[in-house]
Amino acid sequence: MNTGDDIIYGTGRNRRVLVLLIGEVLDDPRVYKTCMSLHEMGADVTVACTNPGSKPQCESHRGLSIVRFPHRGDSFLKKIYFLIRGRFTLGVDYTPAHGRAGSDKPSFADKVINAVLDLNFRNFLKSTLSINRMMVDAFSGERFDLVHANDVDTLVAGSMLRASGAAGALLYDAHEYWAGMGAESRRSNRVLREIEGESIRSADYVVTVNPLIADLLEEQYSLKQKPSVVMNCPYRYGGPTDTDTVHKPVRVIFQGKMQAYRGLENLVRAVGLWPHFELTISGYGPLERSLRLIARKTGADRLITFSGRYAGIQAIHILLEHDIGIIPYEDVVLNNRYASPNKLFEYAMAGLAVVASDLLFMAGVVRDHGMGEVLLGTDPQSIASTLEKLCSSTERITGYKKNARSAGVKFFSWEKQFEGNYPWRS
Repeated sequence: MNTGDDIIYGTGRNRRVLVLLIGEVLDDPRVYKTCMSLHEMGADVTVACTNPGSKPQCESHRGLSIVRFPHRGDSFLKKIYFLIRGRFTLGVDYTPAHGRAGSDKPSFADKVINAVLDLNFRNFLKSTLSINRMMVDAFSGERFDLVHANDVDTLVAGSMLRASGAAGALLYDAHEYWAGMGAESRRSNRVLREIEGESIRSADYVVTVNPLIADLLEEQYSLKQKPSVVMNCPYRYGGPTDTDTVHKPVRVIFQGKMQAYRGLENLVRAVGLWPHFELTISGYGPLERSLRLIARKTGADRLITFSGRYAGIQAIHILLEHDIGIIPYEDVVLNNRYASPNKLFEYAMAGLAVVASDLLFMAGVVRDHGMGEVLLGTDPQSIASTLEKLCSSTERITGYKKNARSAGVKFFSWEKQFEGNYPWRS
């Protein structure tokens, strides 16, 4: 094992950074922007990521050196879970099945689902650790000034590379509140907390996506220093926006992945309850089929457009054609409660009024900047009532749109977030 005593790292504009990611870097807005910003700072950036598609194993992209490893695919068990429940969450579904209404006791179906989830977590853990080992083997003979580990699923590799002397410093970037991905009682949640806790203290820098999660991480792991906050904001958009116009009927958009616990089923049902606005669902995901079915059954399909997958560079331009951006996330686990999704800041940058769930961070941003309305609930009736109230006043919508655009430009751009808060400098 290298002690690091004889390592000569880069200096000035030649300093080397290794970025670790499970997933495709070109499809991950936060990681891609981080890599480009590090490159613009003068660092020599190598990205170690996985390959969910069929991209080259190695390539150069706008000054980045990208090395791809086999991606952890969906296990047979996970596919069975999709079939049983018809729901999907990012990565592995850590949320337990609950008992039926009026009963705390799980049904037989719930027990089967939970058993599948537990087995699937074992597969997730095994495949993730395997990828970590491949990354360590591939780069242990290299010498980097910084290894930037994205999320807990690359933190083990980052910590091992730091300990071996292959990297002069370790930065851990937590995009989620991993200790709150599932119910407190689940073994998967405890294991993730243990993995994060063992390695986070070896990090020289810790970064996360909002100040509330930063406080949680500092307290939970007794960190010596509070994590830095780099929020998931878009690049500053300097093109034309029309905050004075409200379409008739009002145009509402949800932009992002169609996954479970984001309130999308209830959003579609809300269109059927109050069919006086047009809804666009922009993105992709395994819930699309069931959402289309709900729309047909409720008669709302004539008012809903599924516009499909989009490239990150298109996000703001798609939003410009709408009036209201909605985020009806459900308060099911702590990670949702503290969520600060990209779309919140993209809506603001595009000058859209925002309707968001009453979750700690999102609701605070919406209220503090006068950007829109906070949902009283995420059931179809509550969503429909909030939209009905907001759509009845063109003045209110335009006021929110102007406030959102102002906040986006002043506070919620990637340039401001990264330049002011990223703790490592080349």
